[in-house]
Amino acid sequence: MENKYEEIITMVTASVSIIGDSALVFSAEDSRSLREKYGIAGILTGTLPIAPQQSLLLGVPLRLSVEEVLYLYEKKAIEFAGAIDTDCSNPTAADSDGGFYETPNSITTTVSPDQETLLYEYVCAQEQDMDEIYRTYCVFKKLKQYGQFILPGLRFGGKFVSYPGDPLKYHSHFIVNTKNYYSDKLDLMELTKGGRLATNVKKIWLLAGEKGISRNHKDGLSFLKQETRTVLFSIEWSGFG
Repeated sequence: MENKYEEIITMVTASVSIIGDSALVFSAEDSRSLREKYGIAGILTGTLPIAPQQSLLLGVPLRLSVEEVLYLYEKKAIEFAGAIDTDCSNPTAADSDGGFYETPNSITTTVSPDQETLLYEYVCAQEQDMDEIYRTYCVFKKLKQYGQFILPGLRFGGKFVSYPGDPLKYHSHFIVNTKNYYSDKLDLMELTKGGRLATNVKKIWLLAGEKGISRNHKDGLSFLKQETRTVLFSIEWSGFG
């Protein structure tokens, strides 16, 4: 039964559009499949033209983080697609008022032939350097091995917040700090604040580290094929909370 489930998972391939430093999923069905089959929630960013300021009920496109993109690419669950440009240079396409052009409701996409190059360009467009992306991805991947759902953790002072299941059903259990426990300097004040904050909001502060000699990953995405050596440490502050 388990093998059958894995076989079904490998058949799910979502189309992802790379626009600058953003990876977007425009299909609601693909967004649902990624959530159900791979535990990838992403961030909904779409809003209605008549209410562009509202942020309570957002929809597609679904924006994926760089860690989510790398994880799904390694699982062969996504394909990068390029949108076919709409030709707006034709003056006959403009309406009678001028300056406005009619575009189709859905944009046809084609799968980019060079997937790895497109992925590399997307990763290089991020603000973080390759070593930082490698570190955060290893932590992300380690948590996914335990079946966790992972969302941005800025509001709790961490890199990620980790859920034991779908965030629509569960509260988060961990606030994740992605500093390398073995090589990076840990500020005792930051450690204290993180532990106390996590305990106060009924969560656990999670640290991570990579065992062994640190690797240099400025040469490309070779780390996708490497097994993670990441170890996780939890911190709970006793006496209150």
